[in-house]
Amino acid sequence: MTAQRHYEKLESESQTIINRLTTIARRISWLRVVIFVATIGVLYTLWHDTMACWIVALIGITTFVAVARYHDRILHQRDIQEARRNFAQARLRVLNGDLSQHPQGEIHIDPMHPFSYDLDLFGRGSLYSMLDSTSTPMGADYLAQWLKSPLLNDAEIIDRQHAIAELSSKHELRSGFHAIGKTIKAENQAKNASTDGETPTFSMPIALKIYSKVAGILFAAVVVMAIMDLIPGMSVLWLFIGNLFVAGLTKRRIDTIHAWLCSTVEELTTRASLFRHIESAQFESAMMQKQQRRFSHAGTSATHLINKLSRHLKSLDQRYNVVGYMLFNGTCQWDILTVGHINKWMKAHGECLEQWRKTLGEVDALCALATYAFENPDYSYPTIDCDHHIIMKAEQMGHQLIARSRRVNNPLPQMGGHSFLIITGANMAGKSTYLRTIGINYLLAMIGAPVAAKSMIFTPTHLFTGLRATDSLADGESYFFAELKRLQTVVKEASSSRPMFILLDEILRGTNSADKQRGSIALVKRLINLPVAGILATHDLALGDLAQEFPENISAYCFEAEIKDDTLTFDYTLHTGVAHNLNAFFLMGKMGIV
Repeated sequence: MTAQRHYEKLESESQTIINRLTTIARRISWLRVVIFVATIGVLYTLWHDTMACWIVALIGITTFVAVARYHDRILHQRDIQEARRNFAQARLRVLNGDLSQHPQGEIHIDPMHPFSYDLDLFGRGSLYSMLDSTSTPMGADYLAQWLKSPLLNDAEIIDRQHAIAELSSKHELRSGFHAIGKTIKAENQAKNASTDGETPTFSMPIALKIYSKVAGILFAAVVVMAIMDLIPGMSVLWLFIGNLFVAGLTKRRIDTIHAWLCSTVEELTTRASLFRHIESAQFESAMMQKQQRRFSHAGTSATHLINKLSRHLKSLDQRYNVVGYMLFNGTCQWDILTVGHINKWMKAHGECLEQWRKTLGEVDALCALATYAFENPDYSYPTIDCDHHIIMKAEQMGHQLIARSRRVNNPLPQMGGHSFLIITGANMAGKSTYLRTIGINYLLAMIGAPVAAKSMIFTPTHLFTGLRATDSLADGESYFFAELKRLQTVVKEASSSRPMFILLDEILRGTNSADKQRGSIALVKRLINLPVAGILATHDLALGDLAQEFPENISAYCFEAEIKDDTLTFDYTLHTGVAHNLNAFFLMGKMGIV
């Protein structure tokens, strides 16, 4: 089944379930109203029979709470199905080339980064927008970090390749991961963002801890005695009010505890069912088996432990409901009792929270890359050159963000250490796109993802690009000087024996043509004596002649433009040799400029 058909089926199935659950939820809502009204009506009728009133109230409250909890489960199931449907719709938009509604990762845009700004990794219509199907903030952060700091170790890249390949076939796990992650309520996210993250003190005064353990029993005893007319019925009311007063004394402190719990562990507790999927799945890749083992502590599964914490946290959530707060705290000091349970849990397992959060984020990012792999079955996993002789070589390589109907694939001739390609060509012929294509695919190879190529072999090394430079008015820095500083960085790092793969596009644009040519030639001659492999795209045809002077290190290739019958055409195909046709004057004439 193609990715298009898979997502269309997922969208249809989810919508059908949503419609059914909506009908059930509506009926349950009316049932809750009926139970409430009926209970009030019966209590009014039996007002003078104290025992009967208490029995009816107990039955009514118990039934109402049971139905309310069932209603919550139905709504949660509907939320998950809506998230599954939204996931399918989002990925269908990606398949159709529409990234306008997807995360852009603007926070990660950094013009000073070695390559991310030049390769348009972040921003509108970026690679990050296409890849990001994560459902957790941790997963989104890991994905961005992997793109900015790719792996350099062969074994780690291979392990991640195997994990991505394995996850790409586990559709239910990936869509389930995403759906569960998206069910966190918006108000909780806003509340989480407002906390400072400081760990509060969970322990309560010893007197309150002791009283919370007997408060429920005491209240039940008073109710029974009131029903048996052993004490006045008003005793129940006065005890209820007294309990609320005691609860009020700790409200501010428990508010702080509750907010901290929401900001630090709620993302884990809401995804407890996802942990179960990971724990119960059968994985063959070493990386996923390792991640699976990390979801446990002292022989107990993370699912069991998180579910236990989740129950405590949900119990504390009752305080957001005025009726629930008064009912539970007025009868058994619910908040203090629950905080005691949470305190015990944190002492035993709190140290695991950060590990589980990290693992959750890594698996989320892996699922995002696996989704990308599933949607592009014609892409290939590149092979690592174990001898580290080949920096990069590819066949039929294209840019992931160019639609297949318009994409022109090109090879990358084998490049080893100290080798350079000089790419010449006319304006708009495809030089810059070719450099970005190489950079994007090289980067994806280093993070373990498949690449848009029929085949590719590479050696992971430090990637550096100079495809665009920006001036800085704040620093009093011109465009030309900014470019020189970037080139200086390349030379300094390469001179320190740091292997690099560099991509440069039309360097030294801020000076006159003679000076530019002289500087460019000198730079290439300097770089071929350093542990650097690279590609330089230029309009300066004289640089192509370096291939004759240094045939063992430099090769010349070009993108040609053809002017025929007063029409300019491009084939966007890589050719050997130096370009012959230019188009700037022709275009100026066509546009009436000259």
